[in-house]
Amino acid sequence: MKKILSNVSVAILLTASIASCHKKDDVVSQPVITGLEVGTGNNKMAYAGSDLHIEGAITAVGTIENIVVEIHPESGAGWEFSQAFTDGYSGTKNATLHEHIDIPSGAAAGAYHLRIKVTDRLGNVAVAESDLRIERKSPSAALIFTSVTGTGVEGHGDHFHGLGSAIEGLSDTILFDETGVAISNAHLHLEPESIYKIALKTYDASGVETQYQYIANAAAAANYKAFLIGGNFILNPNSPTHEGAIFQTRETAYADGTTVSGAISTTGVTSYFLVGHANEGEKDVTFVMRRLNAGVKPTITRVDWNRADYATAFAGSNELELKFEIHAEEEHDH
Repeated sequence: MKKILSNVSVAILLTASIASCHKKDDVVSQPVITGLEVGTGNNKMAYAGSDLHIEGAITAVGTIENIVVEIHPESGAGWEFSQAFTDGYSGTKNATLHEHIDIPSGAAAGAYHLRIKVTDRLGNVAVAESDLRIERKSPSAALIFTSVTGTGVEGHGDHFHGLGSAIEGLSDTILFDETGVAISNAHLHLEPESIYKIALKTYDASGVETQYQYIANAAAAANYKAFLIGGNFILNPNSPTHEGAIFQTRETAYADGTTVSGAISTTGVTSYFLVGHANEGEKDVTFVMRRLNAGVKPTITRVDWNRADYATAFAGSNELELKFEIHAEEEHDH
């Protein structure tokens, strides 16, 4: 009798052990959020009238259902935001959260709280939280990117054809503070095959435009030239498929009304830009307006705009350094 009871006990223990193992196998870990970045350079700041950059890595063994982003003031009244994101995330086990949240121009300045909640399809939840500060700030400079089209408007070698008859389309404006940090639209989306007119604006303390100082007349313009640095661009003349980048400074007249004569004399208060399919992806760039030493400007050619050694090759000092990101991708990939 004791032997029978012993065998029954062993059978029960084995059954329980097997059931326990199956139960453990059925348990799915909750999602994990790592490397969360809030704001440019993870500075946990944003500006009213601009966008807030958020990014992080998400792992969800149980497969992502949605990601909810919530923002609310730490105390009192203020701007509030709540949205569930699924596009590009739902149904995946590993994803990079990368979104830009538009902040209304009327959003109150102050301390805010950001909360990110990831839910998988088994109901497991992970939460990440961060402080956020929203400020209101007047811009010190701006770059206005306007798409241009038209018959004969195209890139060729190191320059463009047909710009004189170009038709202007939609525009995107990046605003910068006095240190050159973007306070609006810092992550600029551009179509790789589209040509963009770039207009530089600078402002004094009272908001009056001052960019025409760089092209007041021929004598003043002889001291300045714009560069677009960084991004490791493949330039169009170096692209076997002719799908590289072109940056062409192109004013046709100085501020005093006299005509700009020749490519060497242009400055970059107005310029034109094509990313090209060879440069698709994300690029950190800096628009530079450089004050040049006497006699340097005539040595700068149309293929020198992205040189990593521009500062030593073309002696002078930088008047402006405007930093932003270019996201070059087809519109349907956004």
